[in-house]
Amino acid sequence: MTLYTPLSGLPYPQPTDTANLPLHLQSLATGIDSRTILRYPNADDRDEAVTTPVAGMVAWLTTPGTLTYYTGTQWIALGAWNTYTPTWTAATTNPSIGDGTLTGKYAVVGKVCHFTTLVTFSSTTTYGSGAYTLGLPVTAGAQGGLPQFLGIATVPGGRVLLACQPTLSTGATGITLWGVTSETNLSLLQVGSGGVLSTAWSATSAIRISGTYEVA
Repeated sequence: MTLYTPLSGLPYPQPTDTANLPLHLQSLATGIDSRTILRYPNADDRDEAVTTPVAGMVAWLTTPGTLTYYTGTQWIALGAWNTYTPTWTAATTNPSIGDGTLTGKYAVVGKVCHFTTLVTFSSTTTYGSGAYTLGLPVTAGAQGGLPQFLGIATVPGGRVLLACQPTLSTGATGITLWGVTSETNLSLLQVGSGGVLSTAWSATSAIRISGTYEVA
């Protein structure tokens, strides 16, 4: 009867097992294979070889020369900047970026994520209705919802600082935006389709957010 090591679950035969050295070595090699640092020329080769990745798998990619690991839902380049497209929603009616841009970059080091997000509007952008939420690149952890992220919103004739909060204290996937929405009221209110500084969004407007948080 095959038994398994207590830490990694690697198989090993018992004295009573039928002697079959090639089979025993193959079972051991197969068990070790998924627990080592895998090596592939690029991400496409990795994904073709590892069709059912398991959380915690680590793979080196010769191009672009990065170490990646599998979170359970996606491969992430460890310590390298990854690109992502942030979601952009509103409380009542979702906006549409049109031929503007929704861009983002993030880097994960251990349990820490650094990210930056840029929304640039255009003549075909529609602004929806209600308060805005922008998506985070990686789900926040138990403490990931606590930090405040900073940003800037640009409208015709001015800029306003934004203070951004994760939507949840645990497991947040997005952030809400808070700033001065009226020139006559300096209180921080949730920023959305109405713009900032008593000024509506325009084709030249932009929102940029950056921050650091703990991942799940």
